[in-house]
Amino acid sequence: MKLVVTGGASGVGQALVRRLGDADIWILDLRPPATAAQNVRFVHTDLSDRAAIDHAISGLPEQIDGLANVAGIARADQPETVVAVNFLALRHLSEHLIDRLRQGGSIVNVSSIAGRDWHAKYERLRPLLDTPDYDEGLDWCRGHHDLLARDPYTFSKRMVTAYSLLAARRALQADVRINCVSPGPVETPLYPEFEALMGKAQSDWTKAQTGRAATPDDIAQVIDMLLTRPCGWLNGVDIPVDGGYSAGIQTGWIDFAASPAMLQKQRRR
Repeated sequence: MKLVVTGGASGVGQALVRRLGDADIWILDLRPPATAAQNVRFVHTDLSDRAAIDHAISGLPEQIDGLANVAGIARADQPETVVAVNFLALRHLSEHLIDRLRQGGSIVNVSSIAGRDWHAKYERLRPLLDTPDYDEGLDWCRGHHDLLARDPYTFSKRMVTAYSLLAARRALQADVRINCVSPGPVETPLYPEFEALMGKAQSDWTKAQTGRAATPDDIAQVIDMLLTRPCGWLNGVDIPVDGGYSAGIQTGWIDFAASPAMLQKQRRR
């Protein structure tokens, strides 16, 4: 089995690579994995640079079994960089590698529960979704700096979820699958950056609703299932992997209005 994993050097991506065992794996990341294995090939790739992505693509096998777009960042000096890494690179890789997937192959995109309300924001997302490629998408982001500046991470994850569901049509036509995984809080080296974005009080409250944050392997288990297991009629699905947090929000057994972020918002009013 030949698999491509972005962000495979740390966090959820690293946990996924461990679960994939002796599959032939190409890791696209900025830094190499801490431990080398004979079946793992590292491809230095800056996902904020389209030319670097194209160079990485040129060195990948002509046929692969799956692509896991795991890499992501929480913040950067420019908001468009967050969208470029989290969404534009993911889309670029998916669009360019889908024709290399064997029949029945799989693409798994990692989004976030931060993107769960994408449908309510769809009209704001649609102009970027409609851009044809990485470069025009980046130009759009630069031209809408003010729209992205407040919370580029959440915007980017809404884009990932929306794109994954839309791309399921193309996947069906190609006889492959595209699905999405949306984690809640995950204890990775990047989590302090996410905590800084939402505030520690909100972070603690969110984790308390389900008893703990996820481990990287909690998320990797589900990606592995979608990427390599026989679930061939599962296409165009966003799976929240959050211990039930999304279920609680949707059905009311978690009262989001009582969260620190919402209470602070009410006080400002």
